[in-house]
Amino acid sequence: MESVAQSGWIGFDTEFVGEKTYVPILCLIQVVTEKDIYLIDTLSIPDLDPFLALLSDPNILKITHAGDNDYRLLNTLYETVPQNTFDTQIAAGFVGYNYPAGFGKIVERELRITLAKSHTVANWEDRPLDPKALEYAIEDVKYLPALHTKLTGKLRKLEREAWAREENRKWETADCYFVDPYKEVLANDYIYQLDFKRKVFLLRIFSWRREKAATLNIPKEAVLQSRHINTVLRAIKDGHQAFRANRTMPEGIWRKYLPEWKQLWETKPLQAEIDWLNALPAAVPDDPDLAWSMELVYHFVKHQCLQHEISAALLLPKGEFNKLKSGGDFDTSLLSGWRAQLLGKNLVNWLLKKSNVNVDWQDNGCWLTMD
Repeated sequence: MESVAQSGWIGFDTEFVGEKTYVPILCLIQVVTEKDIYLIDTLSIPDLDPFLALLSDPNILKITHAGDNDYRLLNTLYETVPQNTFDTQIAAGFVGYNYPAGFGKIVERELRITLAKSHTVANWEDRPLDPKALEYAIEDVKYLPALHTKLTGKLRKLEREAWAREENRKWETADCYFVDPYKEVLANDYIYQLDFKRKVFLLRIFSWRREKAATLNIPKEAVLQSRHINTVLRAIKDGHQAFRANRTMPEGIWRKYLPEWKQLWETKPLQAEIDWLNALPAAVPDDPDLAWSMELVYHFVKHQCLQHEISAALLLPKGEFNKLKSGGDFDTSLLSGWRAQLLGKNLVNWLLKKSNVNVDWQDNGCWLTMD
């Protein structure tokens, strides 16, 4: 790493196993420089500080492909916040590729190289690692420098280098890695259908599952599958008999945890829980006309992206658009910066105002106006 630190850039990737533990197990880090490729066995080397220092050094460019998962895992394990990042998947989304495009596809189209498809799901905890798995790990970083050069040239030609830089910058703040403890609760509108006592219990059952998984160091789904949470919610009031009568949940699960669930159910609400639930916005009533209008406006967004050969999923991911449409917790900054520049003032206003679109059919076409 002392040698690598002398370079102005590195490319890197990680391999990890995420299905066995609460926090994924980091198994391997691949680093490419101008002359060498390094494979860091993170199961044997406990001190990664020299590598982590490179990530946070603003003088060293970090090149990744789909680096989001890598940066999030490293932040979870080591609280690392990277600086000076470039992601080939993001860059590709600005030069005509669908987002997110796979690494192999971009390498094949830009560098005329076909990557091996095997060992995409290797057991990275194995030691010694299969030589073919090592070859795959090397291929994951070997072509990052050439891709960076090729995509940067295209970005520069289209005058979108600053746009890609703006998009990468989101990973370079600690806020990016904050996980809202209530995110799971708000994943759908189910909470709005519950009485106050069940709302409190829903908050607690998600919190209980996270804490139990962290304590046992197993995935949350191994503690209690998400599809069973509604079953627990419905049956908890009537206790043992209600669970016995329900055949959708394995008996071993509810017998094991029912005493803990009952305690969660019977404990009086905490002031913090009351405050959060009281601050929860009311459910937005269904408005078919508005929903149709917003979908129509989104098609204008997609058309604008097609005109400029930029992926609509990069500009405004469908999940974020659904938050905007439903009145959810939408990040309005997603309609500023390069996005606002591309969409133009009218489209941004249409999206933010969320007014109905009126259609006036005429002989030679139709006129669309906003309320």
